[in-house]
Amino acid sequence: EYAMSHKPEAPLIPGLTFRRFHGAEDLPNITAVINASLTADGSKERITAEDLINLYAHPAHWDPQQDVLLVEVEGKLIGYANTQWRQDERGDCLHMIDLYLVAAWRRGDLELAMQRHMESCIRQASTPELDDVPHWFVSKVPETWPTRIDMLRTSGYAPVRYYFEMQRPLLGGSLPEMLLPAGLTLRPPLPEHYRAIWEAGAECFRDQPEYVAVSEEDYQAWVDTPGLDPSLWLVAWDGDQLAGAVINVIHPGGWGETDDLFVRRPWRKRGLGRALLAGSLHLFKARGLTTAGLGVDAENVSGALGLYERLGYRPYQRSASYRKGM
Repeated sequence: EYAMSHKPEAPLIPGLTFRRFHGAEDLPNITAVINASLTADGSKERITAEDLINLYAHPAHWDPQQDVLLVEVEGKLIGYANTQWRQDERGDCLHMIDLYLVAAWRRGDLELAMQRHMESCIRQASTPELDDVPHWFVSKVPETWPTRIDMLRTSGYAPVRYYFEMQRPLLGGSLPEMLLPAGLTLRPPLPEHYRAIWEAGAECFRDQPEYVAVSEEDYQAWVDTPGLDPSLWLVAWDGDQLAGAVINVIHPGGWGETDDLFVRRPWRKRGLGRALLAGSLHLFKARGLTTAGLGVDAENVSGALGLYERLGYRPYQRSASYRKGM
């Protein structure tokens, strides 16, 4: 356990404690804090306790007992943070610090104490196989959390990438037609296709500047995702070759989200990405949904932002990825 109220970097909040993850009994309260934090930031996304159970069952490059921080005031959970490391396309080691805090406790000094605690945990962790590569702290923060942005900037972090969350309505107008390129067909994804779909997505995302390598544990977590519904996917084939796919999910509240959209290199510049996204809009509407959403790197090298705007998506939230060298 940690009792940080006596430490210089901790704000003077009566009853403030930082502690480790105790086990499954913490997951419902962690879920509530994450969702409260997302709500405060204007995000439409929510997480379930089942999602967290799956995440904790497949830890990839992180240890729940060492890389998780829970923040309580008088025994009530108000904040949560975790970290994991990944390698990017250059081999640099990126230490992702994800931090969640309910709105009433956002004040800058508490965010700073949490961030510094996570940085300290990272520095103390042993990754001897990565001793000879550059290491970076990385945090992604929405513009709606100004106290955390100010804290990161004054702590030496700088923004390196920007992202948009986008949505478009499905009612009150016509949807774009789905025009599949000649020679390609859609086939329902079967369990024996899941591995090929996952690997094709990983192959495509290597093109992106902030690509990070994925692992077998990541694949298992994806396959075991609660509510994973392949009937919401559209997978395009050229004979027996997988050309591209779109992975969709449905969220509570009547909206569908495109989690992943990718087209393999030999089939690009033929309109397949547009066709898969247009098909997703029709699929969502057929399921009775009212809104479609997705997230995008504002500088996506494939021009995805422009495609999404042409199909009627509009940004509702902007975030930035901040970095600092270790």
